[in-house]
Amino acid sequence: MNNTQKIALNTAVQLVGKTVTVATSILIIAYLARYLGVQGYGDYATIFAYLGVFGTVLDLGLFVTAVREIAKEPLKEKIILSNMMGLKLSLSLIVLGAGYALSFFLPYPIIVRQGILIGAISQLFMSLNQVPLGSFQVNLTMYKATFSDVVGRFLLLGVIWWLIQTHAGLLDVVWGVAMVNMVVFLINIILISRNYLLRPLFNWIEWRQLLMASLPIGVVMVLGVIYFRIDMLILAAIKGSFAVGIYSAPYKILEVLLAVPSIFMSSVLPIMAIALQQSTETANRIFQRSLNFLSLIVFPLIAGTVVIATPVMVLIAGSDFRISGPILQILIFAIGGSFLNSVMIYTIMAANQQSRLIWPYITVTVFNIAANLIFIPQFSYWGAAVITVFTEILILGISWYIVQKILKLSINRVVVGKTLFSSVAMGGVLYVFRDIPIWSLMIIGVSVYIGLVIITKAVKWREIIRVIPRLSPNK
Repeated sequence: MNNTQKIALNTAVQLVGKTVTVATSILIIAYLARYLGVQGYGDYATIFAYLGVFGTVLDLGLFVTAVREIAKEPLKEKIILSNMMGLKLSLSLIVLGAGYALSFFLPYPIIVRQGILIGAISQLFMSLNQVPLGSFQVNLTMYKATFSDVVGRFLLLGVIWWLIQTHAGLLDVVWGVAMVNMVVFLINIILISRNYLLRPLFNWIEWRQLLMASLPIGVVMVLGVIYFRIDMLILAAIKGSFAVGIYSAPYKILEVLLAVPSIFMSSVLPIMAIALQQSTETANRIFQRSLNFLSLIVFPLIAGTVVIATPVMVLIAGSDFRISGPILQILIFAIGGSFLNSVMIYTIMAANQQSRLIWPYITVTVFNIAANLIFIPQFSYWGAAVITVFTEILILGISWYIVQKILKLSINRVVVGKTLFSSVAMGGVLYVFRDIPIWSLMIIGVSVYIGLVIITKAVKWREIIRVIPRLSPNK
């Protein structure tokens, strides 16, 4: 099986698996939102938004660096991943410990602080889980990770259902999430043990090489997660848990969807790194087809959500979250920016040019924090939503400039334009029939969009199937 076939298989399996995990994740959100209520769900969201920042600091770009380095030196896979595990274990004591200590200086309720302590266990296993995922990624066997992810989602769904039946509290829910993440990590360790026994190594020389190589990526990722999550943390500190609940419910739904471009571009990363070393023409084909694929997904998602956002929020989270509908209408545009930006960022990382993102990310992050501190006190979650969208647009513009000017890659605007036209037209049809039941609207929307994509020849079917151009060592 060549690289093209492996990527196609990996992407297909992951997308099927992600469809399942997205469905179960939305069910989990629905259960928790209804059970915990707006304020309780706000506390839950604050806990994991806070830990998410420190989880990214803990990762520090090590996953992307490990995948890239193993792709260059396959024989060092076990050494790199074993030292990555040892490094993560050591960093976790410092980073997560500092995160919990810092929570005492923030105006959060006691239950949130307690949840942060318990949730740190969950964050530790999520971080360690990236070690076996590095092997799956570079060897194009991500179906193994998909298997463990699907098992974990169903297990978490079952745990949440059981906790609700036993009238458990918020902290019990956090414990449940932590235990499920531990199980998923153990499953992946078992799956990788068929190749070799993965255990932590503590080699300072290897650690130093990993840290030096990953630091530029890590800085960019930390800044990215700060501007992505800081609004929720500021909202919690200024407006309280109820406002966070209203804002975080649509935010969480969209966060689930963000796994799609991440999974897809992670599969592309090793091949893109090779292509960039071979020729600009080959790299540009991969870049364009990746952009086409994600545009094909995200443009209709934006158009449809703008029309049916409120019915979607009521369907998923219940009538208490009806006010979250207009928030979802705004935030969906940020998801569009994130989808397209993932192609740019992963391409830049594949070219080992991530250091060029550091100062732009610092500037955008400072802007985001300052804007949230200015507008959240007056406009609450409305201000946070608009600033999130504006920030994503800024990042997209910066990353596209680097891809175009530095890497000399270009975009076929005709293909992207046809996809955008089909999506807008679909949105217009949905608006005309907006008063009919939501399930009927979804069927109409999908049918109209597929029809328009075929009519306009926005994407050829063989391009959808192949997604990535064939690569070989001699090409």
